[in-house]
Amino acid sequence: MKKKINWQGCAGLAGLFFAMTVSLAGCAAPSIMTKSFEPNSFMHFSEVKKWDETKSLNNQVFYVNQGETLPLSLSIDSDFMAVKQDHIDIVAKEKIYFTVKMPSDLSMAELKKLNTTDAQSLSEMDNDQRRAFFKDYMIYVSKDAQHWAPLNDGKALKKVLGFRSGRLSFGMTASTTKGLGASLGLKTVK
Repeated sequence: MKKKINWQGCAGLAGLFFAMTVSLAGCAAPSIMTKSFEPNSFMHFSEVKKWDETKSLNNQVFYVNQGETLPLSLSIDSDFMAVKQDHIDIVAKEKIYFTVKMPSDLSMAELKKLNTTDAQSLSEMDNDQRRAFFKDYMIYVSKDAQHWAPLNDGKALKKVLGFRSGRLSFGMTASTTKGLGASLGLKTVK
């Protein structure tokens, strides 16, 4: 029986891994992978929607060109606040590559479980369950399609993407012209 890949579920994993970067980036040495891919394994990210084949994601590279936008899902699960707009377009400032590592022999049950894994279910896992999950599944990012950083390794991301640190800020403002407002900012420091 052929297995279909749910691309929406796999793309959702990218967000999960990015969200886990902060909590899982430990003191270990960066786990940078150096790997070249065949030219025919590169695919523009917009082609993913059209890719209706049963293929392994392993050894496939997806890229986003400078100036192109990617949808970012944003969620806040709180007793006192929620997100009204859960989709924001982020703009690539340079060409970025992504590749996925996952088992090539997943059963239908395992594929179904993967396609329903989201940030909520990952956050409910204990540390051992998360480690076991990340042993089999990983999304890597690169600027040169040669040196790859797993999205859950902050040190590797810094080295591969070329930044020293990052800042996350949340603020509240109040003015007589704009009223009450909030801001959320993320900045990398070179």
